[in-house]
Amino acid sequence: MDWTLYSLFLAAGLTVAAAPGPTVLQIFAQSLTGDIRRPVSLIAGSLLANALMVSATVLGISAVILASQTAFDIMRWIGSAYLIYLGIQYWRMRGAVLSPAGPPPAKPYRVLFFQAALTSLTNPKGLVFYIAFLPQFVAPGGDPQFQLAVLGASYILLCLIADSGYVLAGRMLTRLFATPRAMRITNRLTGTALIAAGLSLLRVQRST
Repeated sequence: MDWTLYSLFLAAGLTVAAAPGPTVLQIFAQSLTGDIRRPVSLIAGSLLANALMVSATVLGISAVILASQTAFDIMRWIGSAYLIYLGIQYWRMRGAVLSPAGPPPAKPYRVLFFQAALTSLTNPKGLVFYIAFLPQFVAPGGDPQFQLAVLGASYILLCLIADSGYVLAGRMLTRLFATPRAMRITNRLTGTALIAAGLSLLRVQRST
């Protein structure tokens, strides 16, 4: 490993990981409910999806998928439809706030887990990112697969750090959002952002 190159990767990777995306928006919104297990379930699902995409990148599977226009379009349409569906679901939420004696979670934790995993896996931006971003930090002369694995694992750790930061921020702001009206506004903003992300996904092109 080239440690100078690796340091640059960590700085760039953390910036990318901290940028608000569909899963990050959901993690932050769920952290405002007061139930820490809800955003943690989303984080776990997202990390699993990223681990699978790193494995696909190391094995070269992602390159094969991106080389096929049909496979890419199928992923793009499924990902777009799913994000729009999630956005509509957030818009329909009533804005209930959890409390020790409050209502049970609207969705089981396992549903949130698979929701985050599916959101990430059906978003072709993920594969484009891994196959276009990681190789830039592979030092010549070394084992490319080993370096890609290290870079991918490091990026997953950076995602965990960034997502945890959003959970912490949400927990600190919980009291400010501890009203049904505030939660309803938050859910609708999240829903709008997810729908916008779904629509923007239709314009994503394969990397060349």
